[in-house]
Amino acid sequence: MKLFLSFLFLVIPPSAHHAAAQEVTTEDRQTESKEYSPPAIDVNKVNSTPWVEEGKTHQDVYQLTAKGQYATIPPRTDEYDHLSTFCYSSVPLSIYMFWSSASMKMDLPSNNYQVYIGPNVTSVSSLAQASESAWFYSQLPWRSKEFKLSPFEDVCIGVQTMEEYTITLQWKYVNYMMVVVTLSGMALFWMAPTLCRNTFFHYTTGISLGLLMSVVLLTYLAQRRFKQSLFSWVGVAYSFSVYLMTRTWFNIKEYMTEQYIHLLVGYVLVAGIISFAVVYRMGPPSNPRTINLIQWAMQAVSLVMVVMSSYHQPASLLLSLTMITWAAIPASLKSGVNTQIRKRFFKPQVKLLSEDEYNTQAHAETKKALEQLKNFCRSPDSKPWKTVTRLRSPGRFAEFIEGSPHLTEAEVMEYSHWDYNTDDEDGDNDIYTDDEEANEAASDDNLD
Repeated sequence: MKLFLSFLFLVIPPSAHHAAAQEVTTEDRQTESKEYSPPAIDVNKVNSTPWVEEGKTHQDVYQLTAKGQYATIPPRTDEYDHLSTFCYSSVPLSIYMFWSSASMKMDLPSNNYQVYIGPNVTSVSSLAQASESAWFYSQLPWRSKEFKLSPFEDVCIGVQTMEEYTITLQWKYVNYMMVVVTLSGMALFWMAPTLCRNTFFHYTTGISLGLLMSVVLLTYLAQRRFKQSLFSWVGVAYSFSVYLMTRTWFNIKEYMTEQYIHLLVGYVLVAGIISFAVVYRMGPPSNPRTINLIQWAMQAVSLVMVVMSSYHQPASLLLSLTMITWAAIPASLKSGVNTQIRKRFFKPQVKLLSEDEYNTQAHAETKKALEQLKNFCRSPDSKPWKTVTRLRSPGRFAEFIEGSPHLTEAEVMEYSHWDYNTDDEDGDNDIYTDDEEANEAASDDNLD
């Protein structure tokens, strides 16, 4: 009986329900295999590694070395600020990277953070400990979430906060803003002698200074009005004015919102009108020494712009020194050297005319000029009656306009006779040496 049941089980096919159950099991296995596929690896994400420096191990240090690398810091659960350090390794100096720049950009919604910048991890940790232990730790009046770095220097940035944030390394091989600053500085250096004497530039500069330094100028006017010393309350007022000016400048984006834009526009209009009135009352400078001081100040500012427009400090300093040296060379010497270079290396190819070509060209150009003169004299613009009153022979002038030659036969004959006599005189006035005179005398005696 058992053998018969086993035979039936092998011969009779399985039911449809059993087959469907097998298919469902197969699909579930395929789905599970897809769901448990290994996740993709993000090559730009950097994880923290222990950092050993000066015999001390530092935790939560991230090494960012390539463009696009980033690190994500999770939020703290203990509600305490935590310090994480991000380090950048420098690249060798190269003239091809004159306008290169690097920066770290932090993505953090709030402003609840502290930043410490130093050349290594130890210095960053020391700054963080000093800020915690000090009673009063001064922070800069502006807060930025993008930290500028020199590509040629090692630097570490420490961020202390309890919130989640992401920091990314950005790299630009050519920073076009730095290119614009360099070219602007060079243009200002060479154009300073002209701009310092330009009235429009004088008014534009005065209004710009009034807009940017209005608080400082008001403090200066108050000092003159009350005749106070710089070491009195005026010094505190100057410090507070500079603080307000820098804070406003570095947080200008916060004031350009719909909430404060009308105040900003009103300030620009009022300060601009008052600055224009003051500059108009004072007038442009006329003293040569004052103009020279303005020129030198503009050139000093332009040199600072050139030096600060690149992280490649040796190259930018060399460029500034080259500009100063070239400006110190006298103009006459530069003009003479330029002329000699053009004569020696860029000598123009001039084709010399033969005597026949010269005579032919002179005849053609003279004939062309005479035709132009006739056409002008026939036109109403020539004022013929006024011209006739100034001539000695108006009849000859009228014949010339009608088509007669500009020379009479008598003048042609006189010129021919003068040319013939001149050739004879040139032949008679030959200069001989003593030997040639003796030979000439001997030949005359033989002829006799």
